[in-house]
Amino acid sequence: MKKIYIALFFGAAVMTTGCSDFLDPDNRSNAPTEQFYNTKTGFESLTNSMYSTLRQVFNRQPHVFVGGTDLYGDGKSQGMAMTYYTYTVADGGIANFYTDCYKGIQAANEVIAYGATTEQSAVREKYIDEARFIRAWYYFQLVQQFGGVPLANEMYESAVMEFPRNTLAECYKFIISEFEYCASSASKLDETSTVGRANKKAAKFFLAKAYLTKGWLNGKDEEVQEENIAEASDFQNAQKYILEVIGSDVPTESLDEAFDINNEQSKEFFWTVQYSIGSVNNPKNDGSYQMAQFGAYLGGAEFPRTKAIDGTYSPTYYMHSLFSRGDGRYEQTFMLELYGTNETGMPTYKYFDYYYPAKGSVVLYYYAPWWATEADIAAWRADDPTGVKAGAIVGQVALNADKGYDPNAKKPADWATRRHSDCGVPCIKKFDDYTEESIVNRNSTCSMHDVSCARLGEAYLIAAEAYIMQGNNAEAAKMINALRKRPGTIKAGYEDAMTVTAADMSVDFILEERARELAGEYVRWTDLKRTHKLITNVLKYQEDPVLESNMKGPDGKYKILRPIPQDVIDRNKAEITQNPGY
Repeated sequence: MKKIYIALFFGAAVMTTGCSDFLDPDNRSNAPTEQFYNTKTGFESLTNSMYSTLRQVFNRQPHVFVGGTDLYGDGKSQGMAMTYYTYTVADGGIANFYTDCYKGIQAANEVIAYGATTEQSAVREKYIDEARFIRAWYYFQLVQQFGGVPLANEMYESAVMEFPRNTLAECYKFIISEFEYCASSASKLDETSTVGRANKKAAKFFLAKAYLTKGWLNGKDEEVQEENIAEASDFQNAQKYILEVIGSDVPTESLDEAFDINNEQSKEFFWTVQYSIGSVNNPKNDGSYQMAQFGAYLGGAEFPRTKAIDGTYSPTYYMHSLFSRGDGRYEQTFMLELYGTNETGMPTYKYFDYYYPAKGSVVLYYYAPWWATEADIAAWRADDPTGVKAGAIVGQVALNADKGYDPNAKKPADWATRRHSDCGVPCIKKFDDYTEESIVNRNSTCSMHDVSCARLGEAYLIAAEAYIMQGNNAEAAKMINALRKRPGTIKAGYEDAMTVTAADMSVDFILEERARELAGEYVRWTDLKRTHKLITNVLKYQEDPVLESNMKGPDGKYKILRPIPQDVIDRNKAEITQNPGY
């Protein structure tokens, strides 16, 4: 069987896709690879292997998406959340992300190349266009993190030693043109499809987001370390395409309904990276990492029915403070009741008993919202038809030690201390995979919950931001109010408090609303970078130690972009300039 060995020096990241079990298409025939890919079955296998590369991006800890921001600080694993500002040109996590994106690009290039020669079928042209979408998506991830990168849009079958870095303008021109094609009537993509495959609605979503991001690249702020490529029409185009995405759609499900593990074909989502126990090689290791993030450590293997939280990222008090009493998204986002047993005086945490109340399992700990009064807590205790709350310890979500109780140390403690302590603060429950099948097979990385990449809630937020950037705050407020009509968002009696006006609209407001609606989703770092608020918000709201001097490199420049991996620079015969700050 012919193998394709590739050493791609895309900025010289070494890739040997022929040797990768993860990327090898599943060729179970005896035919040579080239012959196999030119059959309908083989071409479908090649396309499926392209989609599988997406999982590699999300299987690892999400440093590049949330690290070094205002919403997430250290959990039990101290010293991790702010490591973004200690990244070096040799950092393995950055190199992995860079390489993973190019592996995905090469997989898409292979689909496009074999699409020209494979046997005719009803799906051949659609698969080619799906590959163009996936390739553009990967480039969009790269330019947001690294700035201009090499554009490599051929299937390479031998070592290529020279790949010059394209300008940011050239990259965005390519990304936008590809998404424009994918969204057009000429494209063979489905108008809408199962959320796991590229489709025209998802293409328009990312087209709008690319225009929105490009519109901010205006060179008017010290935080912008990239060339000025913004055009006057960018925000208008972002508005145009995102409104086409939204159409007449309104959110019809609450957040917890939309993200429920048993509702993964929800109309809320335009495109997701999909997981299932039957489609991964090892259910204990090959799942999404998202459920295992964003909270205090809840115990390990000694508690077989607790949730595996790795303790790397825990929501800051700032994130909690952004929610108000009338916002139902708070209880839908955070797990405020920790279940378990305490028969011997030694608690056994059983996180998933929240979903499957078991005999003898009770609420061990209640994380009361920051606004809760004694009357609110008494009402919570009284609402107890099954008698599981009577002995619960109540610790309020608060900065100070007077109201905040550390269940591990069994004493009051401030917020930062509790973040570092077992079970000290509530975790995000939005991505819970509470299926018995997954609980039995799981470890810290094996959730089978799909990862949302494009959904209706964010579409409304993109529209609002595009309107604000054009000075149309009234229309922006309409988008926010429409989004907040999502079932379960506005609690009864708080309709007026949860209604916004044009006077409320600003970039800061949009970032706050994105935190409330998109908590735990992999967008915060690019949100702050896009809006030129990375340095400002981190210095103002991050609770873990970070100084402005930590955010600058030896050249005195802010570390707004990620470093180009040094191995990429060393192996490339083309001259590659390192990003500012490194």
